[in-house]
Amino acid sequence: MKLQNLIPIFLLFSSPIFSQKYDFKWIMGYSSADNPLDTGWGCSFMDFNTQDGNPIFYESKYKRIDFLANTSNICDENGKYLFSFNGAYVEGPNDSLMENADQLTDEPSQKYPSFGTGSFQGTLILPFPGHKNQYLAFNKITFYFENFGLSDKYLEYSIVDMSANQGNGKMLKRRIKILQDTLDDTSLSAIKHANGRDWWLLCCKDTRLEYFVFLISPKGVELKHRFDFPKLKSRGEAGQNVFSNDGSIFASARADRLKAFYYLNWFNFDRCSGVLSNYLNIKLPFQIDQWYAGAMFSKNDSYFYYACLDTLYQFDVINGLPQNRKVVDYYDGFQEDLGRNFVGITQFGSLSQAPDGKAYMHTIVGFRSLHTLHDPNHATPLCNFKQHDIFCPTMKISIPVFPNFRLGPIDGSSCDTLGIDNVPWCHWRYNQDTSNHLQFYFKDLSAYNVENWYWDFGDPASISNTSTELNPTHKFTSNGIYNVCLIVKNQFGADTLCRSIQIGTVDSKNPGSVTINTWPNPCKDFLVVNILDYNPQNSFLEIYDLNGRLILKQKVYQGSNFIQTSELLPGYHILCIKEVGLILITTQILKF
Repeated sequence: MKLQNLIPIFLLFSSPIFSQKYDFKWIMGYSSADNPLDTGWGCSFMDFNTQDGNPIFYESKYKRIDFLANTSNICDENGKYLFSFNGAYVEGPNDSLMENADQLTDEPSQKYPSFGTGSFQGTLILPFPGHKNQYLAFNKITFYFENFGLSDKYLEYSIVDMSANQGNGKMLKRRIKILQDTLDDTSLSAIKHANGRDWWLLCCKDTRLEYFVFLISPKGVELKHRFDFPKLKSRGEAGQNVFSNDGSIFASARADRLKAFYYLNWFNFDRCSGVLSNYLNIKLPFQIDQWYAGAMFSKNDSYFYYACLDTLYQFDVINGLPQNRKVVDYYDGFQEDLGRNFVGITQFGSLSQAPDGKAYMHTIVGFRSLHTLHDPNHATPLCNFKQHDIFCPTMKISIPVFPNFRLGPIDGSSCDTLGIDNVPWCHWRYNQDTSNHLQFYFKDLSAYNVENWYWDFGDPASISNTSTELNPTHKFTSNGIYNVCLIVKNQFGADTLCRSIQIGTVDSKNPGSVTINTWPNPCKDFLVVNILDYNPQNSFLEIYDLNGRLILKQKVYQGSNFIQTSELLPGYHILCIKEVGLILITTQILKF
């Protein structure tokens, strides 16, 4: 059957209920000062809601929100940025303090625009089930306990209504206390209930392996379980907690800095009942120095990653258990140039799974570097881990960590009671080969139990114009504009996503037809050049001084291109981007 006949039939079964792009924009960095010229310390976005499905970076020049070790933000279901939360206040989409959303802690100095909480995974934002345009912002409240020290005393949540104030939002209810105890620093984690609508929320005590499990439903937040496992923890342990992508496993990677070792807590989790069971504890090799341990499951749940300060491990997940620990990589000793004779050590920190199918790791203190797991669904070394792979143009102290928003019900289970089906949601990305501009690699990123894939590359002159592979490769026959479509389906229905791919179409008649933006300007150490809707045949960026002398040349591609400008002399320069000899853009930049 031809594609044009398939699409209308499949769309009859499609459902918009699972078009959930709540995590498609990541706020990066912290502002330090409300200064548009302070390019090293401003906020930027890592945006996955793009033409090719790969992230681009762009500045958010006037944001004033600051972060310490915690970053939380959320989009609506279509990927439109809504607000950010740092544990102390909420800043809305208009880059201003949201109404009624300041001083959400007991610390008087923590008010807009202060740094916020230093508790990693100490905040969490979830859509409020059954309440359109409303969101729940959870955070823990730090307290000094006599004869004990600093810990978290309360778990609270507030309700944000994004339909108020012309879409800029309002905090409807503030600081609703749901738990009082001695709580640890890093344990807020959530997973979808097996009914496909509600959520389970987990929080842990500080010095005991005692978990509190809350049910989040249209009725609100309710404590359902309390599990006390036979394990004592050191005060102030640091780490990262994660669920497997199907929600059947809960894992906690911890660093016990008092006893100087890393370890892993591993549990089974029942998405119907919210019950934790089958506790397993695994110690990792001794290290002299400890920091926050990072953790992540691959999207296919076949592998589990554990990041120590200077080592990234991969476990096979076999029959629900972590086995065959292997070293993915050791810290390579790279030190990031921060300017003015300062350097930053880019050792390993927390991991965050991204909508592009990759995983990104921030460095222990932040800085600009991001490490990347390009193919986490594969065994090492095919998981393709690259250190200091991306340089965010602004300093970042943390990266956001999101729950799995694209997880549906357990069909046929005892709690599949709401009539929600796992109708597929289609999403994919592509990458252009760097040596052959007509060859492209396609990556399926769809969700909700997809069983079949059908690709049409819009290239009828090719003998391989269609594919049923999960992640196909296609070489286009010539330069041009191609309408590429993917249909995904299972027993409940199907979904389709088409993208227009423009390859090498610039000629002397339309040299300015490509959308290109550059930021920041003025720049300091880095310049970002975003080519948004065009796959070049052979494009180069050139920077000249005002005397016309070429001082920098670099090949560029679709998406975000990072240009290091630290070696440029201060003053004005001319930036030019050329494609097969034609000038696409010429602009003046200021290096200071």
